Amino acid sequence: MNGIWHFIHYLAFTTWIGGALSAMVVGIAMKRIDRSLWGAVVDGQAAIYRVLVGPGAIITALSGIVLTFQMYNGLSGGQAGSWLGTMQGAGIIGALVTLLGAMPAAFKLSRLEPLGPHAAAFDALRKRLAITGSIGGMLGLLALVAGALYRRA
Repeated sequence: MNGIWHFIHYLAFTTWIGGALSAMVVGIAMKRIDRSLWGAVVDGQAAIYRVLVGPGAIITALSGIVLTFQMYNGLSGGQAGSWLGTMQGAGIIGALVTLLGAMPAAFKLSRLEPLGPHAAAFDALRKRLAITGSIGGMLGLLALVAGALYRRA
């Protein structure tokens, strides 16, 4: 059963970080096209967040909690180690930043027009999405590095 949870955890993590990286690349490439087309691009970004990033972050955090409970249940007086704690903390905080910061920004952004009276709000939300997405992604990558450096007994 532990192997299934690891598979779910890795798959969800891959969709979370892979989706976030693809949304970032799309956002960077968006600067090179006409501003009148930006609405369609942010609709695509919102779809990436809805289908890949959000569910990936939620399932990664939940499966990580399940794996943590399984691991602590199996420990007999031993310590888990600082790398594992770093992975757990960075992963949960990264998922929360993604779910509470980046996802709402992506959804609000997809409802605004890049031109006209909402252009300033569009630009502010785009900046918020870039910042929160970067923070969530960096914390997710920190969790990945910490998980790779953690030595299992």
